[in-house]
Amino acid sequence: MRCSQQTMKSAAMTITVLLLALGGVVRARADFVQNGNFDANSPPGGTAPLDWTFTPAASGSDFFVGPGPGFGAFSTPNSANFGATGAFDDTLSQILATTPGASYTLTYQLADDDDSGENDFSASWGGVVIPGSVLVNAADFPYTEYSFDLTATSGSTTLSFSGLNVPAWYDLDNVSVTQDSSVAPEPSSFLLLGLGAAGLIGYIGLRRRMKLAVAA
Repeated sequence: MRCSQQTMKSAAMTITVLLLALGGVVRARADFVQNGNFDANSPPGGTAPLDWTFTPAASGSDFFVGPGPGFGAFSTPNSANFGATGAFDDTLSQILATTPGASYTLTYQLADDDDSGENDFSASWGGVVIPGSVLVNAADFPYTEYSFDLTATSGSTTLSFSGLNVPAWYDLDNVSVTQDSSVAPEPSSFLLLGLGAAGLIGYIGLRRRMKLAVAA
């Protein structure tokens, strides 16, 4: 009888899981940025890291991937370091596959090695500068997390970072773009789960009737 009770409990738990799955929603969170920590390779100075595109400043370009001179990398071994010395920014960009109208969250770590105040930095989404990302002549600061809620307007969105820093660097690391997606089971899945639960209940009932018949 004890074995039968354990079987019943196990079956009841299985049925509960199936019923929860019938009305449940699966939540997924994926990162759309490739090589967001810049650790996939260590290219020569003035060269884009893997999966990114580098556009040098028209003059005075000074960009490299490696541990930043002042604060190193937020996650070792590399950060992307912007130190253009002229009037133009170095720019690093990546094209992301997005869904029009969908919401995304951009996060990144940024540090400023500069103590002279001659610098600027900004992030852009789909060719539009993100207002809260703009820094101009900022005092030096350690790694700080920046986070922005954004909306895609097309099937591909360019994420870019631009900066200059005289005579130091902005250190960028751990760039991430995520989307919260809620995936409800397909109608066919509801049917299969329902049939599975009904079948399990029927099997339990049959086993119980067979045992009663044998005992009699």
